[in-house]
Formats: sequence, structure tokens, C-alpha cells
Amino acid sequence: MSGEKILVVDDRRENLLFLANSILRPEGYKVVTAMDGKDGLDKAFAEQPDLIIMDLKMPRMSGLEVLGALRKADCDTPVILTTFYGSEQAAIQAFRQGVKDYIIKPYEVKEMLDAVERALSERRLRRETMGLKEGVAVTRHLEERVRQLHSLCSMNKALSALQDPDDVLRVAVEAAFYLTGAESAQLLLANLETRQLECRAVRGPSDSKARCQRVPGADPLAAEVARTGQATFGERSEGSAGAGQATRLVVPVRLGDKVGGVLAVDAKTDRAFADNDRYLLGILADFVAVALNNSQTIDALKAQLATASRPGTEWAEGGSVQPSAVDMAESVSDAQRLAQELRDLAVTAHALASRLQAQAKSG
Repeated sequence: MSGEKILVVDDRRENLLFLANSILRPEGYKVVTAMDGKDGLDKAFAEQPDLIIMDLKMPRMSGLEVLGALRKADCDTPVILTTFYGSEQAAIQAFRQGVKDYIIKPYEVKEMLDAVERALSERRLRRETMGLKEGVAVTRHLEERVRQLHSLCSMNKALSALQDPDDVLRVAVEAAFYLTGAESAQLLLANLETRQLECRAVRGPSDSKARCQRVPGADPLAAEVARTGQATFGERSEGSAGAGQATRLVVPVRLGDKVGGVLAVDAKTDRAFADNDRYLLGILADFVAVALNNSQTIDALKAQLATASRPGTEWAEGGSVQPSAVDMAESVSDAQRLAQELRDLAVTAHALASRLQAQAKSG
């Protein structure tokens, strides 16, 4: 969510500027900075940031000392600590004092942004919960969040157990459909030859389940997300639930270091998407990317098995021994057995999630 305020505390100016100007501000966050622990503590009280990112070792007050002072003052602002490798004991102490995350320098941009998003998502949920009425409303709200998180775990297990890419596509769309309560859902992937988006799986309002297809083309919102790599809310081209409401949500599917496609959902006429939907769908998109990579790896393993089974291929170039056909066959067999076990578990978890959803609607 753009506009949230983040306090960055680091005594090294180059680290401070890189984090503030190259990572956080481009994502729309407001940034306040401080170059020592005491100044950071003062600004934490004065600025009331939504998140604090600070170095562990700083002059005047260390990161642990600042954290202790914040907790003593009953300040619940989430904190992410950064430091160089070799401070594991300090990290354990920091977690005991309630630090949300601990990142070792040098870090990747995505690693920092993911940590920021996790910390801020928890704060958003806490604020949302505090704004609800006490009693039944709070209980139902928390139960729904728990159901969503359990559903995500089950979906990840189901996806990771699949070996056929088409199965991954169908399950991904089904998961997006149920997770967000959408009216329709689509998964679009870039064609390897044309690099243009193609709709590879879809579930529409009248479909009983998701189906695979290969239809070239994408709506402007999906094309924008594929180009920018940023999740986006918008309106469906065929209409919307109301002016200014988010009736379409599209998130990127990252294959390696590139955006390889998008996952899109359209809202029902009686609701609009919110930040929590974007957060959940973003996690699901990461699961989908891993599952697609896994299915491609298994295909490559099977191809290697077929090659190794041919006469005269026991030795690789340079004299190194390739895995035997028997060993590779056993690996594939074990993977298939585990996949079936995970499928059975996913079916059970999905049935439980459906019952909880039905109970929530009737309650």
C-alpha cells in the first residue's frame, strides 16, 4: 500500500540513501531517516512510522537498545533489523524482543521488499481488526483470515505435488477463484516464441471448473502488469461494480528473474477487491511460479532418464559418470508417490476449507 511511512535508521550514509531512494521511495513509501540510534528513537516517537528498518550496530544507541526502549514505551511499530553476517546471537535476542524480521547485508532488493510487505501486512490486519466491533464480528473476521492462510498452505501443497504443467495451470486458476471469492479467474503466460501473453487457463462465471486453453492476447490491465511487474487493481472492460471500485485484480507471475505471466481475477457484482486480496493472490502467484518450474524440472528429468536408458550413454563427456537409469527411475517413482500423497492431503484440506466457508456464510 503506497503512502505508508517507514523510518530508516543506519549510520552509513550510502546504505541509508540506497534503501530510501532506490528501494522504498520508488515503491511509493514515505521515508524518514536517521543516522544514529538516539536520533532514530526520537523520530520513532515523533513521526509515528508504520515500520522501522534499522541497523543493529549504531552509535549512541544500538538497534537492540532502540528496540528495548520502544517496547518499554509500549510502542508496537514493527521493526526490521539489518546487519552483516556473524551476529546470529544478537538476532535471537532481537526476535525475543519482538523484531519482525532480520536481514543480513548485503541483501537483494526483492528480499527487502518482501520483508517490508510482510511486516506492513501484519500491521494492516491488526489495524483492521482493531477497527471492528468486539465480539462476534471480530471472531468471524479472524476466523476468515485463518481460513485463508490455511487454504494458501493447502494450495501450495497441491501445486507442488503436480507434475503436469496443464494440471498446474488448472489448479492455479481454481485456487485464485476460491481464494478471492471471484466471479472469474484467468492465468496468462508469455509465449516462448512470440513473447506475447496467452490465456492458458480460465474459469468463468458459468464454468463448473477451470479449463486449459491457448488464446493469444491480453486486456490492457494484464499487459500493464506483465510489463511493470506490479500488481494492479482496475475495472473489467465489460463493466464494473461501481465507479472507482476495484473489480479486477491482476498480479505478476515471476519465473526466475522475469515476469513470465499474470494471474487475474474479476470480482462478483456485489463486492470489490481490497489490499488483502492483492496480498493473498500475490502469494499464490509465487506458489504457481515454483510449481511451474518444478513441472519443467520433472520433464527435463524424464528426458534425461530416456537418454540415459539408451545404449552407449553411460559415460558423459570428460569421463564423468551420469546417473544410472535405475537410480533416475527410482527418483521419478518416489516423486510420483509423494505427489499422490500430497494430492490426497490437498483434497482433504480443500474439503475442510469449503465447510468453513459455508459455515461463515450461514453464520
